[in-house]
Amino acid sequence: MAGRLNELFATVTWVDKQGRRREYSTPQVARAISGDPSHDTTVSRVYLATLRSGTNTNPTVAVLRAIARFFDQRRADETPPITASYFLDEEDESQEFRRQLADRQVRMIAMRAGNMTPAVRRQVLQMLDILDQPTSDGSTTEQDGS
Repeated sequence: MAGRLNELFATVTWVDKQGRRREYSTPQVARAISGDPSHDTTVSRVYLATLRSGTNTNPTVAVLRAIARFFDQRRADETPPITASYFLDEEDESQEFRRQLADRQVRMIAMRAGNMTPAVRRQVLQMLDILDQPTSDGSTTEQDGS
């Protein structure tokens, strides 16, 4: 959990008056969480520091939700939403799934597929399988549309 929390501190940043990217400090995050009127969770900077260091490894779900809410409200638009499950989900596959869903085109394809009949979805999957087949040189037949 400490690794994921520290990853958020490193990647969800803000821009100062001089236009420089800055990481949020532990006290800044603790104050913002404690001052958020949308929930009754408070977090001290010392407690948050123990979560970041891995000394404390058993926060409540309410604390995880409050931390996730802080970072989710400040994340870049092109990044996937941050929820409490981010801290609990140990699977790299889930992280990869979230990373892929951050791509606008992937989301558009998924949304359109959700409106298709099961028969049409099977056809689309068959077409994708054909496009993803290896060629004689070992590469796939898929093309980069950019």
